[in-house]
Amino acid sequence: MGQSWSTSMRREELEEYQVNPFRDRICRVFSTDGTFTFEDVLGLASVFSDKASPRLKIEYAFYIYDFNENGFIDEEDLQTIIQRLLNSDDLPEEELVTLTNHVLEEADLDNDNMLSFAEFEHAMLKSPDFLHSFRINF
Repeated sequence: MGQSWSTSMRREELEEYQVNPFRDRICRVFSTDGTFTFEDVLGLASVFSDKASPRLKIEYAFYIYDFNENGFIDEEDLQTIIQRLLNSDDLPEEELVTLTNHVLEEADLDNDNMLSFAEFEHAMLKSPDFLHSFRINF
């Protein structure tokens, strides 16, 4: 992030961003060539605002969670998401696979072992916690 933006944020807001397990992906999705322009910061603030539409939040969450940027959230992406959410690289492989399979059983409607945007959107719209948690206070 650019220095001028960081210094204008309140300390607790900066800390909230710094402990976000997806901060590197947020930077990648919202920045222009690895640096933040003013427009990038406005886009980030708009998407993470409480007033952003659910569809917009879901769209950007999909981009953030698509770690390998293949246009789907696949098993590899899901395992990375789970490890980051649990803040653990030490999760036993069996448990990680079980959690990944559970997510796919619930959300993978066409049984291709990955989530398209439509499947991801469908799952997120059924999750009341998602919209509440997909925000950064500015």
